[in-house]
Amino acid sequence: MHKRAEIVVIGAGIAGASIALHLARLGRPDVLVLDQGELVSGTTSHAPGLIGQLRSSASLTRILMASVALYRGLSVDGVPGFDQVGSLRLASSDERLAELRRQRDFARRCGLEAHLLSSGEALERFPLMEARGVRGALFMPTDGSATATVLAQAMIRDARALGASFVPGTRVTGIDVAQGAVHGVQTEGGRVETQTLVIASGIWSPAIGRMCGVPIPLVPMEHQYIETEPLAALAGRTVANLRDPDNLVYLRQKGTSLILGGYERDPRSFLTALPRTENPTVRPFDRAHFAALVRAAETRVPLLAHCQVAREVTGLESFTPDGAFLLGPAPAVRGVWVACGFCAHGVSGAGGVGQALAEWIVSGRPQLDLAAMSLVRFAGQALDEQAIARLASGVYSTYYDITAATAGTGAT
Repeated sequence: MHKRAEIVVIGAGIAGASIALHLARLGRPDVLVLDQGELVSGTTSHAPGLIGQLRSSASLTRILMASVALYRGLSVDGVPGFDQVGSLRLASSDERLAELRRQRDFARRCGLEAHLLSSGEALERFPLMEARGVRGALFMPTDGSATATVLAQAMIRDARALGASFVPGTRVTGIDVAQGAVHGVQTEGGRVETQTLVIASGIWSPAIGRMCGVPIPLVPMEHQYIETEPLAALAGRTVANLRDPDNLVYLRQKGTSLILGGYERDPRSFLTALPRTENPTVRPFDRAHFAALVRAAETRVPLLAHCQVAREVTGLESFTPDGAFLLGPAPAVRGVWVACGFCAHGVSGAGGVGQALAEWIVSGRPQLDLAAMSLVRFAGQALDEQAIARLASGVYSTYYDITAATAGTGAT
């Protein structure tokens, strides 16, 4: 075990890998990334993989655009981590269509290509759907699909080549804080001296934060999706990712199968102690709870009613009380930084998050306006776990709702 590192990152998922890579690229290669499990495990290992870039703020949109710019060049053994298939967001009402117009205009102001399509044009890009009732669609040609494990492995490889170190199977047991600053990390393998600590630990981040007196307001939410058996209708064909917010569902192609997920109105937070299983971020699948989303998806893509299911996943995703990332320095302890609470945007955001946080650490200030994501926004708020869960459940259950924001929210 290393005795000292300039920067210690706790969490070797896709976010931790990106942070290490970007720090090394900025000339700070003395980075040690620790993980209690295997590298590229946790939430990264079961992410659905839809990569959308348009969000409700220019800064967040640009972070996600930076992710795509990075992901286009990442592969492992010739297998690409990102496939630019584009995405469709459907409108089934005049109100939703008006939102799509606002989103198109906002995207273009951010430098992100976006087009408003007719229902017929949308059908050309996703021929499996039932187009009746569709008033239009927003098409984002540079969105796509990711294999999160490939992206993370590629970033770990590239970060190691620049000098960063990754140590799996090493549980953090304590954090040394003195005079309001971090001085070291205690692990099962020994103590590591450091003055800069990044908590990128996903659903474990609040527990790590408690070790150094830093409240991290997020809660794990159960997010379910299924993968169908191979479909003859997809043989030799590539379709765009599809989001149908009025039906609360999303679909993406994976080979000749479809992945189907969504955001139910009665979500479930996970407040009990995390089990010590091979991957605690995977929970038992509840078909009854998922049934409403299946029925909704079948109205848009009728062939789903006749498909066999090859895989069922219930993964834990970190959600915050206001639906925004937790990114930046901890206000209470010098040298502690956070990068977590991605609200189901972890894969979409990781590439740009790593860049933004690395720039912030190295230069002392972010290049983007990240105030809405800063941990300091919760300073002085007495939020217990129940309150955080209640607020986060509200974010999850309204994920696809039309908002007053210029661009809206809710693109996985």
